[in-house]
Parts: sequence; structure tokens; C-alpha cells
Amino acid sequence: MKIKNRVKESMAIQRRSNYWLPLYNYYYQEYIALPTIMSITLKTVVFLGSARNVIPPWGGDARLGDRVTNWVKSVLATRVGEIGDENEKVTHDVHIIDPIEVFNKDDGALSYSGGELSAPTFFMGDKLPEKAKALQEIVRSADCYLIISPEYNHSIPPALSSVTGHFGGSLYKCKPSGIVTYSPSPFAGMRAAMAIQVSVHMICTK
Repeated sequence: MKIKNRVKESMAIQRRSNYWLPLYNYYYQEYIALPTIMSITLKTVVFLGSARNVIPPWGGDARLGDRVTNWVKSVLATRVGEIGDENEKVTHDVHIIDPIEVFNKDDGALSYSGGELSAPTFFMGDKLPEKAKALQEIVRSADCYLIISPEYNHSIPPALSSVTGHFGGSLYKCKPSGIVTYSPSPFAGMRAAMAIQVSVHMICTK
């Protein structure tokens, strides 16, 4: 039974690998193919929480989060994790969802609705614009989510709430998520992180 279960397991792994090694299976008296290198690429959607694009009177960045986002992108680009007894390699295929871009009035995917969230994608039916459909599919097909957010008035920025709220909870259901917050203060957006946790827990992410 152990050999039989092992074969079933190898066949499941087989779908995720491009590298094969012939192996004779004495249980079934035939050769089977086992992968020698196993890898999984996670479709990782990163939501940016800030839509600020104006330098404040005291100077500095128009959006401090750009520096944080560049750091996160560099970490995900070089990260190779391992999972399971087979030491499967895990990498990330990253897609950034930026409220400045998606709410752009000229060609933003969610410009039809706006940052005020006047028309969620799941309200639109057949009337949903093609760009919004494409963005909806990116969110639907994601394996995991990462939220990069500042803290506004000790809570979630409106841009983040609007972007994520444009998509129904079923798209996020039962997928892992992570939170990265930032702030000029020593607390680094801690209160925003606490508020975001409530949101992601309610839509059934892990």
C-alpha cells in the first residue's frame, strides 16, 4: 500500500514539474516517471494601499510606500522557499495592483467605478468593462495576496479599502495573505495592520 500511495503522490507531483526520471515500480511491474526537480510558482497579487501622488510641504516622497514596494518586489524576486517532504521549490510570479493606476481616469481598469466604489465588479454583470474583467481574473486566479499599506488616521487607507472592495469575497476565499505596513512613526502602521487583519479574516483568507 505504501508503494501504491507513493505512486499516486508522484502522479500528483508530476503535474507541477518539467523534469523526469524513469523509475521501475515493482508493485505495478512497470516504469513510472518521477520528477527530479520539483517547483511551484505562486501567483502573488500585491495590493498597494496608498494613492498619494503629491509631495508634502515638508518634502520627502510623494508616496513613501514606493520604497517599501520596491523592497518587497526585490525580496519576492529572489525568494526561493521549500515546502513538503520533497523539498519542492517555491517562487513567486508577482502582479502589483496600484490604486493610482487602476483608478486613473483615462485608462484605469476600475475608472468606470472610481475610488468611491460606486460600482463593484460583481454588480456589473455583462456590463463590466474588459479591463476590469482582466483585473478581476488576476485577483481570482491568484494563489496568495500581499497587502502593502500605510496607516491613515490609525486605520485602513480609503484607496486600499476601495480596491479590495471592488471584488467579491469569493475571489479571495481560503487563500493565504500577508500584510506589510509602514509609517514615519516608530509603530510602522501597527494599527492599520490590525484593521486590515479584520478585513482579510472576514473574507476567509488565512
